[in-house]
Amino acid sequence: MLTKMLSRSTCAACRLCCQFDASDIWELPVLPPETVAAVQQMQPDVKLVPVGAEQTFAAPPLKGEELFACPMLTAHGCGLSEQEKPFDCQVWPFRLMQTENGKIGIAISELCSGMQSYSDAQLQAFLQEGLADTMFAYAEQHPAHVKPWMDGYRMILQQDA
Repeated sequence: MLTKMLSRSTCAACRLCCQFDASDIWELPVLPPETVAAVQQMQPDVKLVPVGAEQTFAAPPLKGEELFACPMLTAHGCGLSEQEKPFDCQVWPFRLMQTENGKIGIAISELCSGMQSYSDAQLQAFLQEGLADTMFAYAEQHPAHVKPWMDGYRMILQQDA
């Protein structure tokens, strides 16, 4: 979805979005039922916990700089196919977030080095080519994917209405 702005090789070299520490464990992807089925088929022992009507990976308590890697992360990247990959992962470093005024917005993580060279105007233009509509529609169908506002993100676009 993001290959126009972020190359697969840049993502493969980084993998920041697939590893979580205690401060960003809230970022674990929310898994719709079809992704849960794929995960359980690949790794039946993976533990999941509910997030609204959907699920996410159960991470152990983390201390300091200890990391929890997504159970689907392999030496070659994500073990899930593009069709099975969670929506949160497909659109990261963009994130659906609740704005201060209660609207849904699309923010971007400040941590993604592959996107740091783009201005807010460039990111807005990219989103308005169709990804924003897709993300806002997904948020309506899957409210558990809308995260509360967190530091480390920059709001790029708010939903009209």
